[in-house]
Amino acid sequence: MIKQGISGIIPHLCSEWTIVCDFDGTISCADVTDTLMENFGHPDWRIFETRWENAEIGSRECLSAQIALLDVTRQELDACLDKIEIDPAFRDFSLWAKAQAIPLYVVSDGLDYAINRILQNNSITGLPVIANHFEQVGERRWTISFPHYDVHCKQASGTCKCQVARALNPDAFIAIGDGRSDFCVATAADHVLAKKSLLTECRRAGITHTAFVSFSEARTCLEKLHRQTENTLALPPEAL
Repeated sequence: MIKQGISGIIPHLCSEWTIVCDFDGTISCADVTDTLMENFGHPDWRIFETRWENAEIGSRECLSAQIALLDVTRQELDACLDKIEIDPAFRDFSLWAKAQAIPLYVVSDGLDYAINRILQNNSITGLPVIANHFEQVGERRWTISFPHYDVHCKQASGTCKCQVARALNPDAFIAIGDGRSDFCVATAADHVLAKKSLLTECRRAGITHTAFVSFSEARTCLEKLHRQTENTLALPPEAL
């Protein structure tokens, strides 16, 4: 994988980038799993959340325990998901990426069913979603499985974003995210668009990044990065 070029600029044209984008708290305005647990989970779900926050367990173990504590019908669950809002600029961002021939993947340590429903609710179709598999196993019971788990994942995540990035094998990739599940993949990315705790981690670790709040800013950041890339490529070798 090609890494950072002059001053951290990716030495590739925009059409050769691949974007790996988090969902919860990045595309969505709320953490979906937390929202479901707050509404339909046994109170013990918070015990596992605290253990995860204290780095006593990984998210795979945490999610397995929490989802087992859900008590909700599909109708109730869907009604809750239908109230979850996303960044209003994300749809235009996804259309811009498609127009620029930039592959955009939603890669999440969250719930595939929930992500797909929320995207569809916002008229966003055709985006590949790579996440933990969430399915109903009883009238009010649900289970979770981890098709993208890596036993060597440093974060012990359900979906190892580093493994996903390796499998995609892009010439250069942009990571977009906001939290702990993005820490590892940020170190492998050619550039990171970061907010919240991921922004703090990028600053702490010296990871090349751009801070953003909304996807309108994210698009502007990538367009600026593309222009800088073109200018860098236009320089004669002796000027680099």
